[in-house]
Amino acid sequence: MRARLDGLEGRGELVYYPIMPQGRVAIFLSHSDPTALRLAGSAALTAAALGDRVDVFAFGPALPALVEAREHGEGEHPAALLLQARGSAEGCRLLACSASLVEQKVTPEAAEGTFDAVVGWPTVLEWSRGVVDRFFF
Repeated sequence: MRARLDGLEGRGELVYYPIMPQGRVAIFLSHSDPTALRLAGSAALTAAALGDRVDVFAFGPALPALVEAREHGEGEHPAALLLQARGSAEGCRLLACSASLVEQKVTPEAAEGTFDAVVGWPTVLEWSRGVVDRFFF
């Protein structure tokens, strides 16, 4: 919250206004290199801390990287910030692409412990419809 005097000079009263309205952020993660994982995690954690609802859509090699990070403990893993964002904010979801789950041979049990949902393209399109803040890693 940011405080400002709102025409009340001399009375010393503060009126509080939010810095930004709550918004929505969509992060599309299709790479598993350390830089992409860290950048996606930083973006998700920051947006969630600002009060935005965050959906992280994971595709391709990002799926096994996220599963590996959860199974072996976050620690210094490049995906640690993504898992931290998911665990610390109600408004941050990790979503796995169903086709990528099959392609990358990620078991349903591993996916269940790592992702909030496994979704297909119709759901990806519907849940990201109208989201202005989109990031691709």
